[in-house]
Amino acid sequence: MVLRFLLLILVAVVLPLHARPDTPDAIAREILAPLLDPAKVATLKGDRPANPRLYKVLYWLETATRLGGEPGEVIETAQRVTGNDGTVAATADKTAILRNRRTLDSLGCFTVEGMMKLRKGGSPTITRGEQAGMAIALDHVLPRSVVPELATRFFNLEAISAYENRIKSNRISPRELGLARRWYRVGLLSTEGLKAVERAGRNAGAEIQLVQ
Repeated sequence: MVLRFLLLILVAVVLPLHARPDTPDAIAREILAPLLDPAKVATLKGDRPANPRLYKVLYWLETATRLGGEPGEVIETAQRVTGNDGTVAATADKTAILRNRRTLDSLGCFTVEGMMKLRKGGSPTITRGEQAGMAIALDHVLPRSVVPELATRFFNLEAISAYENRIKSNRISPRELGLARRWYRVGLLSTEGLKAVERAGRNAGAEIQLVQ
């Protein structure tokens, strides 16, 4: 009976401390690393499976930043834990995550309410600028319908307003073509994926040269 009581005390005291890292380094290692782990992300299933995960990443990255962490260093620490730091994919993910964090910050999404939504993997509301009141959407830069191979890649997700997301739809513009070619050159997009993007761009009226 005494042993059981002591175990209950241990669970009540130790587990909450473990579940609530209070330093940037602890957040990077204990929370962000599992969220960013490529092996785990690759197994995600369902409709837009990486979106809730990225929202949670942005919540914890902002939390670590408020605790004094440098955002880029926090991400790099997490990537070192997963063992993919320094790779082309890790660098692309880091760049995209930092860009999305800056976007949410500039649009006033890191309010108390916004942080609560992000922590649960939900979309925050814009509170600043002409789009105030609109929800944030995570858009696939290269549409899933065109290149499903990038459906769960963080570097292919971009925070924009829900309105902009509806307007953009699945169109392939010169910007998307340029990104597809850049990602192809560095090994982030397959030859088949690049050809699919270029076909979609040609069908949309863009003047392009297909990959041979």
